[in-house]
Amino acid sequence: MNDMLTSVVNPSPQQALQAFLTHWQGQEYRAMALFMPARVFPGGRRSVRQVRRAYPGSLREFSILAARDTDPAATNIDVQMLWRQRGGLELGRVRYRMVYVNEQDQPIARHHEGGVWKPFATYALPVPRPLRA
Repeated sequence: MNDMLTSVVNPSPQQALQAFLTHWQGQEYRAMALFMPARVFPGGRRSVRQVRRAYPGSLREFSILAARDTDPAATNIDVQMLWRQRGGLELGRVRYRMVYVNEQDQPIARHHEGGVWKPFATYALPVPRPLRA
């Protein structure tokens, strides 16, 4: 029972990323802004316009492929995504660097209470070629 409470209060990096991407699917840009680190917003004001600029198009589907802890405050998560942009569907793979941070967006070790996981960086990954029959 304690594990269940901990996972609700302090979600895993995968759960935090899944929530973030689900907000993108629902075009809930205000909710996305709350998940993003303050450094993304130079003026300090979290605006929907800035989030839309950083995440153009509309996310249709996503699947978390792999997650690797890289240090006490960070996890890399590979995601396959299908999104609509410029009138067409695009398939891509992206690596999200999720960092566990305190209220000032400073990294802290994942075992500390009161932190949250935020997507600090994204990297495009190659999409594997289709198999030939």
